[in-house]
Order: sequence, then structure tokens, then C-alpha cells
Amino acid sequence: MVLEARPYRRQPFDRDEKIYLLKVVILIAVIYFFRRELSSLIGFAWMFAPFILFAYVWFKSLNTGDRVIDILRQHITLMPVAYAEGGKKRSIPWATIALVGLNAAVFYAMRPLSAKALEAILNQYCFLPVGQVGWNTLLAPLASLFLHADAVHLWGNMAFLWAFAPSVEERLGTGKFVGLYLLTGVIGGLTHVAVVRLFFSAPAHAIGASGAVAGIMGLFMVRCYFKKLVIPVPVFVLIHAKLRLNSLLILGFFFLRDLNGGFRQLAASKTHVAYWAHIGSMAAGFALALLLRLHAKAAEEKYTEAGLAAMESQFSRRESIDSLLAALQLNPDNQPAMLGLAREYAITRKPEGRELFQRAIALRLRSSPELAMETYGEYRNAYSQMLEAGLQYRLAGAFYRKGEHEPAARLLEAIVLEPSAGEETRQRSFFQLIVLLAENNMLEAAHYRLRQFREQFPDAPLVQAAESKFVEMLKS
Repeated sequence: MVLEARPYRRQPFDRDEKIYLLKVVILIAVIYFFRRELSSLIGFAWMFAPFILFAYVWFKSLNTGDRVIDILRQHITLMPVAYAEGGKKRSIPWATIALVGLNAAVFYAMRPLSAKALEAILNQYCFLPVGQVGWNTLLAPLASLFLHADAVHLWGNMAFLWAFAPSVEERLGTGKFVGLYLLTGVIGGLTHVAVVRLFFSAPAHAIGASGAVAGIMGLFMVRCYFKKLVIPVPVFVLIHAKLRLNSLLILGFFFLRDLNGGFRQLAASKTHVAYWAHIGSMAAGFALALLLRLHAKAAEEKYTEAGLAAMESQFSRRESIDSLLAALQLNPDNQPAMLGLAREYAITRKPEGRELFQRAIALRLRSSPELAMETYGEYRNAYSQMLEAGLQYRLAGAFYRKGEHEPAARLLEAIVLEPSAGEETRQRSFFQLIVLLAENNMLEAAHYRLRQFREQFPDAPLVQAAESKFVEMLKS
């Protein structure tokens, strides 16, 4: 099947996507340069937050017919922790959890130490080490990422890590995620050291995970650019409203803030914040994500999610098909997009849907036979035609191995009755069908198929094998 030509066939982003990113960049600049005015406006609106939330929930309930309590559950939380919306949710972010735990463990293990001992450790393992330089210099770039000055420093970094890291880890895998976390953290530290040395001719000393966290934020900007960030906004005591914002707006704002802080630092403004570590790490994460072509994967995921979401509305079928086609052109083996498009085409029994179902079944037979069998059930309900003969034979084998002999027999019978299936496939199907029927003590049916087999393929070696197997079954 030939898919429709699209302008993004050889690139992740089409014209509309580039316009979208340009609009985001402009909006980030507007928010940053008018941040004081916006802050005053938000502060004023905050006073009426409970009333705004209640009015929104009430009107949405009237429009959708949903219960007020159900809508409230969707829009309020008791957990004041930001996180990225959506995701595959197939795995637990063990590396993110471990990094949060390790940072906290190091910090609280050092709290009982005397001020002198604590200062000695921070001097030895900050980046760059203070005073005596030896083997600790090799450890300091990594060790400094797990040291924090106080609880606010620690948990501020961990809050940002938790907001962005699980989504990145889920998509990159644990090993690559940890490697990039440490690498971008070290690059950020080196950037801070180099800038301070270049502009002030002095050694730089820094601790904290913020550089590595900024690196993950840079990766997120590319790999998850289309995701929304859910930010809890307090409205009443422990109750927080879920404010959903474009994650690029948040990340772009923080990058501009760090850039501004970095330039003020160069103007001899005194600060303990390692702005250039943040800038270097985020830029490194962004650049590494582009080198790893994570933007192509991000575009594929965005088109897939948009297409599957549009399927839920009968007025968005064209949008759904366009988005799913775009995802398939970026990755022809994208199973969710393939099945979504197959279901769209199956509504009107288009032959393209049949081809897509068969491709999905073939892919799933390699990785998950159970899902292949489930997908075949959908295909059978939508189309009355048998699968391609070779694929149907393999699927029958999957049913047989799972102990589902009846559907396996039906699939094999359809092949032996189809003259266009090809001699080799039909002969193998005859043999397997005879064995299956005999194993299930359906001897008359097995004998009937054996006679058919002998009549249609008298010289086939598998005929003799089938006869021998049938006699063996009779004796047993």
C-alpha cells in the first residue's frame, strides 16, 4: 500500500510545525519581557482562584453533562508536585527515583557532621575542588552533582527533576538517561568553570544537581516538546488546581532567566547561582537530543497521539487520518498509528485498512503473539477476507501454540480451500490441519482432509508424512 505524499516525508517537522514552534518562541519572549506585569495580574487573579475554579467546573458540567465531582477530580490535586502530562506509562522511572533518593540520602547523611567536617567535604568535592588538588579532582565533576548547600537547594532541584525526568527516562531508557544526566551535568560544570576563568581569571566552585537537571530539561525540550506541564496552583488550604501549560513556555522562560542571570553575573553582579552551569547543561541536552535525532521520535509521537485523539470525534476524521499518515511516514512500523489508521479505514471497509491490519498482525507476531491474535479478532470483525496465506499460516501456528486449536483449525482450513494461496503454503497447511484434527480426536475430519490432500497433491512428500502421522495417531 502506498501512503499519500506529505511534505514531512523526509523530515520530522512540516511547515505548520515550524510555525507552531516560532509562535512558542515569540510567546516565551513576550512572557519573559512582560513578566512583572503578568506577575501582578496573576497575583490579582489568585485572590479569586477558588471562585474561578468553581465557575469553570460548573460551566463545564453544564456543557458536558458530567458530574461536578468527576470534573473536580480531573482538575484538583492534593499533591503539590509538577509533572509532564501524558506518557506511555509502561514502566516505573527507577533511575529518576534512584537519583532523587541518592541526592536526598547524601544530603541527610551529611547533616549530623560538624560544620568543619561538612565544609571540608564540600571543599574537596565541589567543582572545582578548593585547596588541595589530587585524586579528588577526578571525582569532583560527578560527586559535586550530588552535594547540596541546604534543604531548599536540594528539594528545589529534585522538584524540577521529578517534573521532567520520568518522561525523558521512559522514552530514552534507563541506561541512556543516566548517562546523559551525568554527561550534561559535567558539561554544565565545565561551562561554569570556563566562563568564570575567562571573565574573572578566578577558579569557580559549585555544587548541586541543577546542572544535570537542566540537561534533562534540554533533552525534554526536544523529545517531549509537545507535552503539557501540569503545575499545581494552591487555591484553598491543601487543595491545588491543575494548571496545564505548554512545557516549552516553562522551559524557554527558565532558559531566558538563566541567560539574563548569566549576563548580569558577567557584569560583576554577585550571586551564588551557577547560571552558566544551567545554560551549558541545557544547551548540551538540547544539542545531544538533536544529534540523537530525538526530534524525529518526538514528531512521530505527537502525530500519533494527535491522530488517536482525533479519532474520538466524528468531525475530526480527516485530521485523524492526516496525523496518523504523518506518523507512519516517519516510522512505517509505528503500530499504534498503523492500527488507528486501519480502524479508520475499516469503518468504510477500505482495502487500505485490510493491508494495515495485516502489517500490524505481522509485526505483532514477532514480538507479542497474544496481541497479534487480538488484532486478528478486530480484522475478522471488519473484513470477511482471509489474510495473506503465509501470514495466516503463521497466525494459525500462534493460536496452536497457545492451545487455541479451534481458531487455528479455521485459519488452516481457509488456506487449504483457497486455490490462490500457493502450493507450498497449502501443502503445509494441509499437513498441520490433519495433525491438529487427529490430535483432537477428530479422526473422521482428519481422514477427510488427508484424502483431499492426497487427491490434490499426490506427489507431495508431505502427503506421506501426513499419512504416517495419521496412522501413528490411530495407533495411540
